[in-house]
Amino acid sequence: MSWTKRGAPAWEHPFGRSAKAYAVVIDDMPLYRHGVVRLLGEMPGIGRVEPVETDALAERHARLPAPDLLVFGMPPDLAHGWHLLRQASVMLKPRRLLLVSDNMWLRLPPGLDARFARALSRSASLATIERDVRMLLDLPSHEETSPEPAARSTAFQHPFHVLA
Repeated sequence: MSWTKRGAPAWEHPFGRSAKAYAVVIDDMPLYRHGVVRLLGEMPGIGRVEPVETDALAERHARLPAPDLLVFGMPPDLAHGWHLLRQASVMLKPRRLLLVSDNMWLRLPPGLDARFARALSRSASLATIERDVRMLLDLPSHEETSPEPAARSTAFQHPFHVLA
């Protein structure tokens, strides 16, 4: 697998076409795929998110641009999953990879730098997924995108059980 444009932020396109990242989500679990698409779609810095079913990968139009991020859900059959990931990397030519798996022992193939690829458990929290996506795409942190962090209410700083 070759990950292009190493060293440059993932959202920088060669001809300056867009300042927003483009992501593709491939997963055989529709509910998980939909959730990740919604999470990515709401993140500042990501312009377009395309869900792709594993069976529809071969039918995806080849003239679409290469995604800045590929979120790939590894199916239970690992041999088939590695084959699909190889096929997706050749067809899509993504710049970054987030590999999601039920198998907590699954690791990335040797030679993939953490700046360009990461592996997560499918049970990872939304905050963890968002953090890894931000790191992979060099997007600003959530605190940096908030308009006025000092404007938050400080009236109640006690844990919920204290108020109950």
